[in-house]
Amino acid sequence: MSDELETVQKPQRRGDVGKCPACGSSVDPEAYHCPTCQTDFCFHCRARLLPADVQLECVSQPCSYYGKLICSICDGKVEQEEPPILYNEPQDGYWPAWLALVLFLAGIIWYLSSSFLAAAIISVTVYFGAGYYLQKQLDWNLFGKERSVEQHRRTSFYRCIHCQGRAKELRKESLIQRGF
Repeated sequence: MSDELETVQKPQRRGDVGKCPACGSSVDPEAYHCPTCQTDFCFHCRARLLPADVQLECVSQPCSYYGKLICSICDGKVEQEEPPILYNEPQDGYWPAWLALVLFLAGIIWYLSSSFLAAAIISVTVYFGAGYYLQKQLDWNLFGKERSVEQHRRTSFYRCIHCQGRAKELRKESLIQRGF
């Protein structure tokens, strides 16, 4: 495992790290803000950062890029497929139409046999017996059932260009409040 970490090359910073990329004045090599011209710049590529740009910083304390401003060009967004969410959703059945059909048949039987009791027994038997057969054996949705729904998810986040840990996106409101 340690051999794999040693073979991964760390990214090289670009430009003259001792000078401000905007005004050329001398700055600390670990700086991402020029005290002379008050310009923020990317710690890695030294490009000027505006408040409207996506600004990121590494949140891993052991990383040498920790707390430094990085632009979204150097530190692109990573998309990751998440496990899907599975849930059961109830579906209404067609039991009102089935009931109307069975009651119509019960009316015909009652008219032909002149016996209300025979029509009631046959209609209840047909409603539940044939309904069960149609629901379970033929997989018709008469009395309602549940269907399984799978919702796919993707998350996107930023990773530090140096340590591949999570990077935090700075809010534009907080940058404006700080005067940047």
